[in-house]
Amino acid sequence: MIKGVLAASLVALFVLSGVAWAEEGPEWIPPLEKASRDRGEMAMDDCRTKPDQIQPVMCVYGDPHADKTVALIGDSHAMQWGPPLIRLAERRGWRLVTFLRMGCPIADVKFEPNCDRWRDLALTQLADQRPGHIIVSTSIARRYTLSVRGRSLSRRGSEKMLRRGMTRTLRRLAGMPSLVRRGQKVKLIRDQITAPFLPPKCLANHPDDPGFCRFARHRKFGPGFDVAGATKLGLLPAIDPLQALCAPRWCYSARGNVVIYRDSDHLTATFARTLTDWLGRRIGF
Repeated sequence: MIKGVLAASLVALFVLSGVAWAEEGPEWIPPLEKASRDRGEMAMDDCRTKPDQIQPVMCVYGDPHADKTVALIGDSHAMQWGPPLIRLAERRGWRLVTFLRMGCPIADVKFEPNCDRWRDLALTQLADQRPGHIIVSTSIARRYTLSVRGRSLSRRGSEKMLRRGMTRTLRRLAGMPSLVRRGQKVKLIRDQITAPFLPPKCLANHPDDPGFCRFARHRKFGPGFDVAGATKLGLLPAIDPLQALCAPRWCYSARGNVVIYRDSDHLTATFARTLTDWLGRRIGF
C-alpha cells in the first residue's frame, strides 16, 4: 500500500513539474512535428486581417443570436485564447466576436501604417457590435519596438510609449456606449513569458528529460505595458496565465504529455483547451 502511494506521489510530482513519465517515452500531444501548426479554430477559419490589408475581419462563434455579445480583440496572443473561449461561448450561450491581427500591438501607438489603420477601424467596428464584455490580449515581446522622429527605439526604450498607448486603447474600449453604464466589463489576459528556445525542438532533443526544457518565470520587460495600462485605469484583476502555465520559479514546455508551447511565445491550441474551466472561472461572467 505504501509503495502504491509512493508511486502515485511520484507520478503526480512529474505531472505538476511539466515532466511526462512513461516507460517508452512520451507520446506528445500534439506530436512535436505538428505542434507549430496547432493554432486552433480561429487560425483555421482565417479570422485574421492579412499584413497588406487594413479592413478588420470579424468572426462569430457560439450562439450568433444570443443577447450577450463577448468580444475578443488583439494580436496572435489574443488568438491563442480562441480555443477555450469558443468552448465557453458554446457552454454559456455567448455570441463571441473576434477582431484579430497578427504582429500588430493593440496599444494605440504609431507602429506600422496598415496596423495602425486596422486598429482604429477594428475598435470602431467592435463598438458597432455593442458588446457586453470585451477580452483583450497582446504580446509584450521584443518585436514591438517604436520610433521617435525617425529614430528607432529599443524594445525597452519603447516601453513607456507602449504603456501610454495601452492606456488609451483600454480607455476607448471601456468607454464604448454598450459598456459605460454596466460597470467594469473589459478583461485583460496578460501575456505569458517568451521561452528562450523553441520548446517543441527542445522536447525532441531531450526525450528522456522533458524537465530540461524549462525556463525562468521572469517577464523580461517588467510587468508589461499590457497590465500597466489596465492598472492605470483600474481594470484589475487581470488574468495572469502564469498561474496556470508555470510553477513558482520555472515555466515548462509540457505538462504531462501535452505540449504547452507551439513556438517560443504561443500556446498550442491543445493545451489552451485544457484551460477552459480555469479561464472561465477568472473571466467572471
